[in-house]
Amino acid sequence: MSYPPPAMSVQTLSEPQTLAQVPFKVLEETIRQLRSTRNDIIRYGVWNVRNITDEEFNRTDDRKLLGYFRQDLLETRFLSKGRRVDLIQLWHWFDDQMNGVEPMLVDGEELFLNVQDKDLEKVLKRIAEIHAFLPTLRSVDLEAFKRVKYKLRRTVMRLTYDLHHLFKRLEKYRKNFGGTIAPRPERVPLEAVAEIPEPPPIDEHDED
Repeated sequence: MSYPPPAMSVQTLSEPQTLAQVPFKVLEETIRQLRSTRNDIIRYGVWNVRNITDEEFNRTDDRKLLGYFRQDLLETRFLSKGRRVDLIQLWHWFDDQMNGVEPMLVDGEELFLNVQDKDLEKVLKRIAEIHAFLPTLRSVDLEAFKRVKYKLRRTVMRLTYDLHHLFKRLEKYRKNFGGTIAPRPERVPLEAVAEIPEPPPIDEHDED
């Protein structure tokens, strides 16, 4: 006697929604997670780029600049359970919940979202552009780095602008709901698992 194969458990995605359309509790959790991701990116993923002026960038030795970008984007000092992850991995922890790869936990319930939003797409495009530079950084090819260093810096800086715009847009959507906003939960930072020194200051006496 043959038996029918067991039914597979398939998780279906919700209907596509923009960030302006998601329920209030989903929006609150999205804001909380985006704040955490954005803060880690600003504090670690673009630290060196944000703390060097155009003039300093132009006259800093290319080997040092390459090391700065590698520290920011590859070795990024993001920590999860004691291991380092790069900027792309960090972003995917957030974005995988937006596109239903991973569930979002809201009030103990797993929700599989299907967010399609133009402001989120801008950040995704910038992340993809940065991802395309990573093979050059990993190869430690100084000549290849010299050809892309200015474009890479512009792209990283634009990512910070896009993240800021996205976060402000989400806060606007939250205000549209009205009512009392729950207090921000205390965040346990990823970097808390180890003492991580800040990058050294720029050497003002580098050769041109």
